[in-house]
Amino acid sequence: MRFHSKLMLIICSLLFGVIVILGATFEHMLAEALEKEIGTRALHTAKTVAEMKEIKQAFYTDAPAKIINPIAEKIRASTNAAFITVGNLQGIRYSHPDPDEIGKQMVGGDNEAVFAGNSIISETVGSLGPGLRGKTPIYNDAGQVMGVVSVGFFLEDIYKTIESYRDRIVVVGIVTLLLGVACTMLLACSAS
Repeated sequence: MRFHSKLMLIICSLLFGVIVILGATFEHMLAEALEKEIGTRALHTAKTVAEMKEIKQAFYTDAPAKIINPIAEKIRASTNAAFITVGNLQGIRYSHPDPDEIGKQMVGGDNEAVFAGNSIISETVGSLGPGLRGKTPIYNDAGQVMGVVSVGFFLEDIYKTIESYRDRIVVVGIVTLLLGVACTMLLACSAS
């Protein structure tokens, strides 16, 4: 094999390796940033709902779900969240996108920390499927936890967004590789 051919092969291989490593690193950083941003948005929305006077007052009525669910559904629609679930200390739902789920037990197993007074972001499987959710306690006037708000986004939707960016990364990588190969060939031809 001629020297120019070896040089061209080495440069193209190196260029390919660098593009793959940079592309994978960028995709990983994008996925982490997107999940953090969506988790933070979910938690901020949950905190906003938990502070609403109408939500807190509804806990003291005979039918909290009749008041809470319409409010939660309106906010869910305006924020594009997959769900906003409000529940009591027993984990019984007062709101849910599926009306048949109201009055049933919350699913996901991540309420303990919230009932202890902590706001969390968690990734778990709920009644609607795998999701990234922000959860926060609802406090009564005495400062005691009386319920929980859970706002979630489907992981599938997050992964679709990441995939759309992955496609762009691949296109940019291929174009860069082709330009690199073309420049390498020009250099090899002019050197001979």
